[in-house]
Amino acid sequence: MSTGRVMTVRGPVPAPDLGITLMHEHVFIDLSFLWDAPTSEWQKPLVDAEITLANRGLLQVDPYVSRLNLLLDEFDVAVEELAPFRQLGGSSVVDLTTTGIRPQPAKLREVSERTGLHVIAGCGYYTQRAHPPEVATLSESELLERLLVDIANGLGGTDVRPGIIGEIGTSSPVHADEAKVLRVAAAAQAKTGLAINVHVAIFRREALAALDILEAAGADLSRVVISHLDEQPDTAYHQAILERGAYVEYDTFGSESYFDGDGSAEPSDRERVDCLIELLDAGFGDRLLISQDVCTKVQLLKFGGLGYGHILRSILPRLRRRGVDDATVRKLLVENPARVLATAS
Repeated sequence: MSTGRVMTVRGPVPAPDLGITLMHEHVFIDLSFLWDAPTSEWQKPLVDAEITLANRGLLQVDPYVSRLNLLLDEFDVAVEELAPFRQLGGSSVVDLTTTGIRPQPAKLREVSERTGLHVIAGCGYYTQRAHPPEVATLSESELLERLLVDIANGLGGTDVRPGIIGEIGTSSPVHADEAKVLRVAAAAQAKTGLAINVHVAIFRREALAALDILEAAGADLSRVVISHLDEQPDTAYHQAILERGAYVEYDTFGSESYFDGDGSAEPSDRERVDCLIELLDAGFGDRLLISQDVCTKVQLLKFGGLGYGHILRSILPRLRRRGVDDATVRKLLVENPARVLATAS
């Protein structure tokens, strides 16, 4: 089991105390920049409508046409939604809401206090579309200085310190400003020892390009996590990432939306489980992470979704039926997260 300590929103804790950990979630987030203007008559009433049983299914087809769906902002809802995860045995949640998608570190700490969960906050910048002007105008050394202040002193003028760098956003192709932020993240990792989480564009193959940028900037790829890889159920691609030394994260369990606009669709949880077991059988169990990336209202129990407890409630029984033993489950949800998040001090 990992030694060292992990910085949570309430201060450092011993890594073994984390317990079952969701490595990629969002307690509070604002994805308004992803809003898609309606292109069909049936979509227009959804733009500002409350989410109900009558329209929730329509948002499975186009989750980005609803403005309300793209905002998680309510404290009491967050506390209520996290309760089942705690009741199912969960202990820790990593909130990867970074600059550009409205992190709320003070509220995160309140949620941690109310729920009793360890919450680990991320830091850095999301994708270029969500960047504030400073990313383009400041030098890498200036951005690094700002990031190091956040890590050492606290996020957004609070004293809530992050415990991981990321999720650092990248697009397809990787934008020059995103490459800049990746290099800054690598420099911050070298100074702090924190792991880096990289958001890669779903349905695209930019993970190796992101790793190239990080490696050239001196990053320790053994402390880099690549998110959203289960959105492309291609284990050969995933093995290429694992062979670089990075962690592969399957973090969209429970999401099976499809998108009428471009015809793309997310894989099923069955496909995710198939790929995960293939990688486990290939001997990569020490480098795999799982989570759900809750980031919209329709993923919450209150709005007909599967919530933060989906993996513990539904995915673990599936894995066990497929022959995955308790020691391997512990790697995925306890040991690997603790190793990623732990630092020496």
